[in-house]
Amino acid sequence: MHKAAMERPYKALFIDIDNTLLTFRPSAEIAFRKTFEAMGITYEPSYYEVYYWIGDVLWTQQQRQQITVQEIHDTIFHRLLAALAIDADADAFGKFFHQQLHEEAILEPEAAEALSYLSERYKLYVASNGMLDMQRSRLQVAGILHYFSDLFVSDNIGAEKPSEAFFEEAMRRSGVAPNEVLFIGDSLQADMTGALRSGIDRCWYNSHAAPVPESLPLNYVIQRLSEVKAFL
Repeated sequence: MHKAAMERPYKALFIDIDNTLLTFRPSAEIAFRKTFEAMGITYEPSYYEVYYWIGDVLWTQQQRQQITVQEIHDTIFHRLLAALAIDADADAFGKFFHQQLHEEAILEPEAAEALSYLSERYKLYVASNGMLDMQRSRLQVAGILHYFSDLFVSDNIGAEKPSEAFFEEAMRRSGVAPNEVLFIGDSLQADMTGALRSGIDRCWYNSHAAPVPESLPLNYVIQRLSEVKAFL
């Protein structure tokens, strides 16, 4: 799903991180296993599935603006250890896990090549929920931090996707108007719906070939990041 690029000459691109530029699950699994090992607790692969399920519930609530990213960070390991009936310090688990996640980064296919191409044509900005220090570290580990003019991350922005406040602050800091920016991201709720509310064009990175929703207007839909070359 493309339209002619010249219909909207963008000045900047806002790009999500997790599952758009960096594949989250394998990095998180490595950090998760290291955390159990550091805490002296025998690790079972099924533990991550429980963590993933709890996280999915919490992130869905966050996208509905019912809870915050910080609340997810503060509570997820408490819920996990309770579900697994493990008697351990949940706060210590969470702290160690997030420290480990700082150092884990696996690129999405074609991410580096796409950024190299796009950075020669547009100003690029990260637009992500999460913690600024962690996201900066992961981009550095992945070797792609230098492509970005600035990083807009929720704990530093003071608002979270999909709220309009997040997008408005990102536009203020980057000095662009809604009609001058395109958002590229994988989340229909946090990225595409959030951008739509702020009048920003939307490119959905649909790497799993999910059904395209008829109720949500999208300017572009791609399954591979290299496809951006066709319209940008």
